Amino acid sequence: MNGTRTLRVNRWGNGLGIRLPKDFTEKAGITETSRVEVTATDKGLLITRAKEPRRHIPLSERLKGWDGKPYELLEEDREWLNMKSVGDEVEW
Repeated sequence: MNGTRTLRVNRWGNGLGIRLPKDFTEKAGITETSRVEVTATDKGLLITRAKEPRRHIPLSERLKGWDGKPYELLEEDREWLNMKSVGDEVEW
């Protein structure tokens, strides 16, 4: 695999995109569903494989440490809950 390749930048929606050559993605371990991090440097862009996202934790597992006491709302939560409708919102 050649370490450098010139690629064309194309419009993709409101942004810009490039196609990554297969030999590059195979060497980097990047697949169609991979997540990547793009870092802007003074020399250009650095694309690296991102860390795996946190796995989904089922509700039953998340509740194991809960003591059964009600959640204490923060002040900003109370303010939001007391807001009045200003349009066609459905009242709860």
